[in-house]
Amino acid sequence: MTPKDITVRQLKYHWEVYLLVVPTLLLIGIFSYFPAASGVYHSLFRWNGADIAEWVGGRNYLDLVKSAAFWDSFKVALLLGFWNIIKMLPALGVAVAIHRCRSERMQFLYRIMFVVPMVIPALVTVLIWRSFFFESTSGYLNQFLLGTHLMGVFTRLDTAFGWGGAFVAGQMPSWLGDSRLIFTSCIIWGFPWVGSFAVLTHLAKLQNIPKSVYEAADIDGVSWWTKFTRVELPMMMGSIYILLVFVIIDTIRDAGSILALAGMEGGPGGVVTVPALFMFREAFVNQNMGYACAVGIVLTVVVMGLHQASSRALAWATLTPAERFRLRAAVGGAGVLLVVLQAAGFGSLGFIGGLLVLAALPWPWLRDRIRPPHPVAARVRQANATRSWSPPPPALTTHAGQDRLLRLAKHGSIWFVLAMAFLPVYLMAIVCLKSNQQFYEFPARLVSPYHWENIRLAWEAIAPSLANSFFICTSATLATLATAVCAAYFFSRVKVPLSGFFWNAILVLMMLPAIANLVPLFRLLRDLGMLNTLSALILVSAAGGQVVAIFVLRNFVADIPQEMFDAAEVDGASHFQQIRTIVIPQAGPILGTVGVMHF
Repeated sequence: MTPKDITVRQLKYHWEVYLLVVPTLLLIGIFSYFPAASGVYHSLFRWNGADIAEWVGGRNYLDLVKSAAFWDSFKVALLLGFWNIIKMLPALGVAVAIHRCRSERMQFLYRIMFVVPMVIPALVTVLIWRSFFFESTSGYLNQFLLGTHLMGVFTRLDTAFGWGGAFVAGQMPSWLGDSRLIFTSCIIWGFPWVGSFAVLTHLAKLQNIPKSVYEAADIDGVSWWTKFTRVELPMMMGSIYILLVFVIIDTIRDAGSILALAGMEGGPGGVVTVPALFMFREAFVNQNMGYACAVGIVLTVVVMGLHQASSRALAWATLTPAERFRLRAAVGGAGVLLVVLQAAGFGSLGFIGGLLVLAALPWPWLRDRIRPPHPVAARVRQANATRSWSPPPPALTTHAGQDRLLRLAKHGSIWFVLAMAFLPVYLMAIVCLKSNQQFYEFPARLVSPYHWENIRLAWEAIAPSLANSFFICTSATLATLATAVCAAYFFSRVKVPLSGFFWNAILVLMMLPAIANLVPLFRLLRDLGMLNTLSALILVSAAGGQVVAIFVLRNFVADIPQEMFDAAEVDGASHFQQIRTIVIPQAGPILGTVGVMHF
């Protein structure tokens, strides 16, 4: 849906549309932008978080550019980001498999079951992998390698390729204690990498495909792969783009999983130190808050650049030649800068810089200059580009046996992923009934006697604060959804003066590392007299949840058919009435997903 363009002269008829975004602007302005502005200010000082010791101007940024450790952390983040993009594929396949289930009851069951693992915090899942899977003596990963005889294969590969003794016969590899294996551990944890949020987001997109499209495809004998590439994948590009942006942003600005797996030092020798962990150490270990604020500003700029480059790369076919040239120039310039920095001794990003330079080259133009295309081949390519796709003939329809095999593979893959998703739930359930000795002797089995008193003691410990948590979560989630859905309507439905500025202001907050705002936010709440209050937690949570909620909801509101809004306007419905009667009912699935995630 293309936003309705409202000029300055027409604002007197649509002035109330600004009221939709005012609550969002107030929340993010007070609790996000003010601390961020404070961070920018303090990045110009040598500051320990309590008082300003000395004005240093741009010295923090100069020291940052000279820091080889900082640039090496970017190399780690970029490599992890590449693998995180690859790890998006299993969630895409599971969502399509659930959507293709013929039984609506099974679809509903699978959706409910994928919601259950969402209640487990990601930090808990990381710690379970650290304690159960990566443990060197009796960890599941080493036991699996031994049971499948893959340990011997890796031992021979270690000898053949010179891996430095990571795998030695008769020894268990230490996944988190070996500098040669810890990066691999940071990649494989969470296998098969199917997050509930990603699955539910893709499913919300797939629900918009009419059943008549599938019926027509079945009549034409379309294969399952063609159905995916021609029908489902184009409809899912919006959700894929959303998740891709989240992956890029979280890889650069987040350090939670690395901190839980590798510790404050980033593993042995700091080999998996990412930029956010580097900033965390400078802020809270070295007490160099001004320098940490400078790191946060640089990270924000880098993430914004990656976001712009990725969004334009995904929309490459719609870009003008001038826009394509500017994008190539920006990517190539960044690559040259990385090569120069490595040559000057400021990091080890030269290889990645070379890849960026190669990616920026106009390969079709070079190919035609080096080897001009054959006239017949050029006419064939032109004909293929202009003709519309037609389905294969009915003769390619799958047989009944093949159809049963596909259904078996579909449900089998879903249940395998669910089993892996519920494994942390199972481990939590059995461990809570054990003593410490039982845990170390039988980590994966439920053994008697059962220590039910653990649950009673846990309840007594958390009961006083559980009511606070429930009140805070409920209030913050309702406030986030109520304000975010109005703001999403504002950004997707109308185009008014300042709307582009407001949208870019929200996008900037997605890039800002939360760690950089901790100390300024604490000082702000202290000055407002809101420390140790529930209202502070609710408002800060609602402000932080706005950014992601608006970004997700805007994409889904934009997919609502324009005809529904046109009919509402003919009937005299205001913007608030259109939100109540059209947006909320149509965006129900994604509202539920965003609400559960925020809660």
